[in-house]
Amino acid sequence: MFFKAKFSKYYYIKIKNSTAPLYWLLLHGFMGTHKEFLNVATQLPGTIIIPDLLGHGQSDVNNDTKYFSIEQQADDLVALSKQITTQRVNIWGYSMGGRLALALALRYPEIVNHLYLESSTAGIKSPAARQARITNDHNLALRLQTATSLTDFVDFWENLPLFHSQKDLSFETQAFVRNQRLQQSGIGLAKSLCGMGTGKMPNYWNQLPFLQSTTTLFAGELDTKFSNITRDMQLLIPNSKRVVIPGVGHNVHLENPNAILTTILQRKYL
Repeated sequence: MFFKAKFSKYYYIKIKNSTAPLYWLLLHGFMGTHKEFLNVATQLPGTIIIPDLLGHGQSDVNNDTKYFSIEQQADDLVALSKQITTQRVNIWGYSMGGRLALALALRYPEIVNHLYLESSTAGIKSPAARQARITNDHNLALRLQTATSLTDFVDFWENLPLFHSQKDLSFETQAFVRNQRLQQSGIGLAKSLCGMGTGKMPNYWNQLPFLQSTTTLFAGELDTKFSNITRDMQLLIPNSKRVVIPGVGHNVHLENPNAILTTILQRKYL
């Protein structure tokens, strides 16, 4: 299905697993699509909404970069959510999708039931470090825009230390993830990096003490960087808890879906 927001068009799927009056919005990571969450979406109670974020999958890839900002996409996804339900929504975001989920929860606390942030961050505190990240993302974007094929970039991406633990996954799972990455648009990915990369994201650290949503932060034990980031975030977010999943890296729901689902399904929603 497609949703026409103010400036952009989003592709999304809606899965109704049960008649439970629960709604979920699942937000994928960079180079992912709605398919990234299919391994867990069918296990959640109620109705699940999974969009392709801008620059990814079947959503718009050619819009002006300003419409790719994290704030604009948060506004767009709230409009999508309100088109489907007037109820509060559980929001689960992974990595880039987690940054977007945090922005949405800070901008629209009234629509969020529970917030799940998987391997995510609240931004970059140092202005100098933020500018360095913007420069790096622009260089990656240029590489994507000028590539005749995504194969070289995907090879580079898959060999980042952040994703090393994914090499232990089954051949079928690795092939699924790689194929999803190879089917992306280089221009779309470039605009995503320039519009909502970590450097372009506002520094939300000072706003964390005012986050109204009950929040669960997930990190993989082998992902030292985001284990530390989520630890620091949890200290600032009221009514929050942090769960570190043993033996996995950055993409927890891919590497051990049962562990993350067990934690989520233990919550009392009604």
